[in-house]
Amino acid sequence: LDANKKQYANYLHTILDNNVLRVGGLLVVDNVLWKGRVPELYAMDQDERRERSLHLQRKGAMALVQADKYAEAMHHFNSVVRDDPRVEVVMLPIRD
Repeated sequence: LDANKKQYANYLHTILDNNVLRVGGLLVVDNVLWKGRVPELYAMDQDERRERSLHLQRKGAMALVQADKYAEAMHHFNSVVRDDPRVEVVMLPIRD
């Protein structure tokens, strides 16, 4: 799965709910750590993340603000996968 990061959870539900992936099948998902930003952001509390976003916006670093939004989307997706009893999660870091 390598598509619109903000829609990953919807794609997963579509795949699983419609039996697109057979039992025992393999779904490979790209960018689950989003260049290290997912664990970096979620090591911070919500106030720290909000302050980081405002700081980056003030600096005009909109590319980093957008990267953080993707990291938030990937964190959401990772949580959905973790909590779905239909899947078994294996993370195989290959490269970044």
